[in-house]
Amino acid sequence: MWVAGFLAALSGGNILWLFLGTFFGLIIGVLPALGANFGVALMLPFTFGLDTAAALIFLCAIHAACNYGDSIASILLNVPGGPGTVATCWDGYPMAQQGMGGRALGIATLSSFIGGTIAWLSLAGLAIPIGNLAMKIGGPEYFVLGLMALSLVSVASKGETIKGLIMACLGLLLSTIGQDPVTGLTYRFSFGIPWLEAGIPIVVSTLGIFAIAQIITLLEEGKIIAKTIDVHDSIFSGFWEVIRRPLTVLRAGIVGWFVGILPALGVALAGVTSYLVEKNYSPERERFGKGAPGGVVAAEVGKGACVIGDLIPTFTLGIPGSVTGAILMGALIIHGVDPGPRFLLSGKLPYIVFAGLLLGQFAYLIFGPFVCKILAKVIFLPTALLAPVITVLAFLGAFTERNYTFDILIMVAFGIVAYAFGKIGYPVVCMVLGLILGPIIETNFSRSLGIDYGSYAIFLQRPIALTLLIITLLFLTWPYFKDRLGIFKKVNIIDNEARATQETKVNNGEILTLIFIGVINIIFTYEAVRYQENVRLFPMVIIIASLVLIVPRLLILIKLALKHKYLKKDFIRSPKEKEQCCVLPWPISMILFLAYAAMVYLTGFAIASTIFVIATAFCAGYRKWLILLSIGVGVGIFTLVFGNILHILLPQGVILKAILY
Repeated sequence: MWVAGFLAALSGGNILWLFLGTFFGLIIGVLPALGANFGVALMLPFTFGLDTAAALIFLCAIHAACNYGDSIASILLNVPGGPGTVATCWDGYPMAQQGMGGRALGIATLSSFIGGTIAWLSLAGLAIPIGNLAMKIGGPEYFVLGLMALSLVSVASKGETIKGLIMACLGLLLSTIGQDPVTGLTYRFSFGIPWLEAGIPIVVSTLGIFAIAQIITLLEEGKIIAKTIDVHDSIFSGFWEVIRRPLTVLRAGIVGWFVGILPALGVALAGVTSYLVEKNYSPERERFGKGAPGGVVAAEVGKGACVIGDLIPTFTLGIPGSVTGAILMGALIIHGVDPGPRFLLSGKLPYIVFAGLLLGQFAYLIFGPFVCKILAKVIFLPTALLAPVITVLAFLGAFTERNYTFDILIMVAFGIVAYAFGKIGYPVVCMVLGLILGPIIETNFSRSLGIDYGSYAIFLQRPIALTLLIITLLFLTWPYFKDRLGIFKKVNIIDNEARATQETKVNNGEILTLIFIGVINIIFTYEAVRYQENVRLFPMVIIIASLVLIVPRLLILIKLALKHKYLKKDFIRSPKEKEQCCVLPWPISMILFLAYAAMVYLTGFAIASTIFVIATAFCAGYRKWLILLSIGVGVGIFTLVFGNILHILLPQGVILKAILY
């Protein structure tokens, strides 16, 4: 199967998508603050016309190349291109300042490749054993696996377990909108809106949560003012620095792999942890932070191992190892494949995808050194131009899935809500995972109860399901038992920081958020009463669990607010912060997005996109009118060409229709 997988991955169509994904990923990667989550979410809707293998190869190539491209900005600007390259800045930028920018980029290239290859070998070794285990898994096990995924991601949400569980419940509740998988009822929780009868599209919600929310942040934070460092030395000179440090590679690879397979920890922790471990053991530890090649090697190997490592639980167990893993799970579902064990039973498909993962590593290894210096210039594109152009792509992607203008409004709504949740520290990845896994969890929940004639005891009678339940409970309760027993009391710095962060974020915004989520639960409860018992059973279970989490926390926050303790207004900027915000405040961005959605309905995509790009750039302070008008008109023409190429019937707009017809 492995041979067949590699041959299929190397076929003309798949290899083309591999290269396209690598190229796009490199461009997104070098742009600070965007990252792999943004890149994969943005391109997800454009994979509908592809077969499953090509779509996953394309998205996985973007994932790998984005995480590698992040290193370019980190080394040349001392600005992390993404969360995984924070540690790369610590020695990469000093190397560039010393005239060794090319060598640092070379180290990043080969180190990322080696780290990814180490993790890929473990994936290849684990695929068959996990596939054999999958043969023994039924409805109860799939249901508990889904709960386990949501719980583990919630526990890993920066110490905010309760917040993560609340967001997971919200995602599960929203996933019940649309057709009931048990009875086939098509209008459940649609509230009379016909476009909701098919449910909330995964692509639309994902684009809103990751693309729109990130664009709002990008516009709010403004341009990155930094001094570029020219690269004069050879990039390939850095390869030897990696080869001559096998122990560093081994240590960082193990650390990065281990962090990767743990749900939701991500590349940020992998890079920093690998760096700190190496700093303790390296003979050149005194040079760390001053331009030590070993520091860059450790950070990049750890990051590279984590990038592939976090796909191991994603593809084999249906538990996302990262935010990007959750998006890739959504891609599997969109293409008709259940993530997790059933994916491993899909013939040669998993072997094609796994082969594509390794080929993706080779792709950026081959192309990366030759395009690094060119792509570095992309970093200095003005945010005022870049953000609206990316927004047009996101709007096109939202419309592409179902050809509904209403989906654009859903995307904007999710983007605004995700931005607000992010401001007060509520992990939106938990909500995304709830939306993605909701139908699978509900289907297997109902199937399990049907097997045992409505008895919940079936989840305790199946050995695998019971084992997974115990593991889930241990993960959920361990932080609390650990604090009670005083375990790691002296060394648990991370938990202390998380606790301090939690205290400082007790604010009006969180109180309003909990009230908002509570109102949603009450509305769903009122609507659920109208349905039959078997239709409302799963939603009511989620509502009860959500309220059990929300009400006690809300009461505690209100009590603290009344005592004027820890009261903080996150959404109001201080005068000093306002001066630093040099593009667009978030309210104006939101108004522009809503106006764009309205213009698409009134004037069509081409005219609306042209006006939106020009208006947004102007509001952001861009005044080079010739360039601005050229880009605006060019984007409008692009939308028309794009629609014709993909055979998408873009809306003309009611005003244009009235004029023409």
